[in-house]
Amino acid sequence: MALGLLALLAVGADRGAAWATSESVTAAVERGGTDVVDADVQIHGFPFLTQLAAGSLERVTASLERGSFGGYGVSDVSIDARGVRPRSPWTTRQASADGVVAFDTIAAVMSERLGTDVTMGPAPGDPGAITLGTSVTVLGAAVDVSAVVLPDVVDGELAVQVRGVSVGGADVAVDALPGGLGDRLSGLRIPLDLPDGITLVGARGETDGVRLTIDARDVALDAVAW
Repeated sequence: MALGLLALLAVGADRGAAWATSESVTAAVERGGTDVVDADVQIHGFPFLTQLAAGSLERVTASLERGSFGGYGVSDVSIDARGVRPRSPWTTRQASADGVVAFDTIAAVMSERLGTDVTMGPAPGDPGAITLGTSVTVLGAAVDVSAVVLPDVVDGELAVQVRGVSVGGADVAVDALPGGLGDRLSGLRIPLDLPDGITLVGARGETDGVRLTIDARDVALDAVAW
């Protein structure tokens, strides 16, 4: 009985310490952004106190509903970190994270890069792809242009693969777009202002934005939430 009670107390102390540490990590993630909603951190592995004594937490996962990090509004964020130092600033040996950046946010950056106003939305019936809309002037008249593109990453920058283009409802080759728009679209690169040690590695269109995936090495957890 006494041994069983001691075991229960030990487990309780271990889980209590893990909970307290997860609350500290949650606070660090929240400090890394603004308007952070529903941040939740889980520390994995047992016993926790052994990891704490070793100076490295095997695995820490986190999620948040939404927040603003580095000037970007991000939603449905997930973080999976390995080898986390159990003290502020909670530096992680390696981590991956993904979150959805709203279409309006990316469209504003694309508009600046392309030199023309761009709208963006999901591509019905084409999972992972998105639609871009803009207009060009042909013989003095504005003509609607629509493109289906697949978000991509090239050398750590957000890019697109053009699937198809239509002008005024008629399908055309991308290099037939007037005003050099085709070249600008095919060669589009959007560098994101990410902290040192963080690299963009994936991009995929979803119903309400583009899900970006990053890889992080030797950075603080609040930076991983970018």
